[in-house]
Amino acid sequence: MPKALVVDDDSGLTTALALRLGAAGFQAFTANTADDASSIALHHRPDVIILDIDMPIYSGLEFQACLKFADRGRNIPIVILSGQDSNLNRLTAFQQGAAAFIAKPYDWPSLLGTIHSVIGFQGSTV
Repeated sequence: MPKALVVDDDSGLTTALALRLGAAGFQAFTANTADDASSIALHHRPDVIILDIDMPIYSGLEFQACLKFADRGRNIPIVILSGQDSNLNRLTAFQQGAAAFIAKPYDWPSLLGTIHSVIGFQGSTV
């Protein structure tokens, strides 16, 4: 079962995405801060991280940059899911190694398809 970590300061969004990912065959973890996300990512080694940019203390882009320095985190693909859809944010995300960037509001089938593509998973499209 593939593992996904959803990181967003909106707990309603993380809960909803975790439920949808669970229904699609993923073991889903959630975090509302970059600090919590770091611990979960390094401990559980998810197959993909779905990451917001605009978060308190450390932005998603700062978290992404730091994760790439950890041996256990550098190869985890990251899908940015953010309302901060600017050319600069997209460029920075991709320069730091993001696998994909999806703007909020998102379309669930498209997001799930992107996640499947990023991890090479052929599972449910619920």
